[in-house]
Amino acid sequence: MLLVSISVGVIAGLFIALVRLNLGMPGHKAFFWMTPVLIARLHGGCKIGTAAGALFTALTTYSLGANLAGGVIGMPMIVLAGLILDWTVNFLEKNKISGAAMILAIGLAGVAANLVCLAKRMILPTGLNPHFIFSISGFWFKLFSYAFFGLISGIVAAISAQPKVQNGRSKKNIFVL
Repeated sequence: MLLVSISVGVIAGLFIALVRLNLGMPGHKAFFWMTPVLIARLHGGCKIGTAAGALFTALTTYSLGANLAGGVIGMPMIVLAGLILDWTVNFLEKNKISGAAMILAIGLAGVAANLVCLAKRMILPTGLNPHFIFSISGFWFKLFSYAFFGLISGIVAAISAQPKVQNGRSKKNIFVL
């Protein structure tokens, strides 16, 4: 399952490096790397799957000359974001927490992980690049945007791991928590 997480990270890195969305929203790339590697972790069960996927997303992105949350100098912060998500999922699995509590916990972990990426952008020599959407910019906008995309990434991934209900009975996928 580690290889699955790494493979998903490479695919996410390819997507980020080769597809330019130009959304103008700070932190939007998290949705395109965090969500798939977190889904691979939730369905695959590798204890360090998100960190491994995050590392290989960053390596792939940087090797193709693209940028992910700042630059190569801050790559450990991307891995730290993955470790935050792994720790949260491991805690939820160990304590057998599922349902709405799991969705909320993973969503909040996504916020924390993406805010680590914002901190990474702030400490790098290049600093924060200007983002403008609807004539809005500034630190609080960036903070909210990073938190929003982290939350959405976590919630989407967590919902994918919920049991399927058929005929009134809960039917789990073979890879679900």
